[in-house]
Amino acid sequence: MLKTYAVALLAITMSVGLAEAKEHKLKTLPYCQNEQQTKETCACGPAKTVCPKGMWGHAFASICRP
Repeated sequence: MLKTYAVALLAITMSVGLAEAKEHKLKTLPYCQNEQQTKETCACGPAKTVCPKGMWGHAFASICRP
């Protein structure tokens, strides 16, 4: 009986973890191209600074400018 509950708890835990991993993957931003105007929101440089659409990304400095 205890084994059945342990297996059920493990299955539920794994399915919740998988769902959270899929959700995190959807929220991941693409990387910005260096010295180019962004066409969509992206992550700039090693610090992954969020650059909104239309900004210029500088990947080495992790900054965005208009």
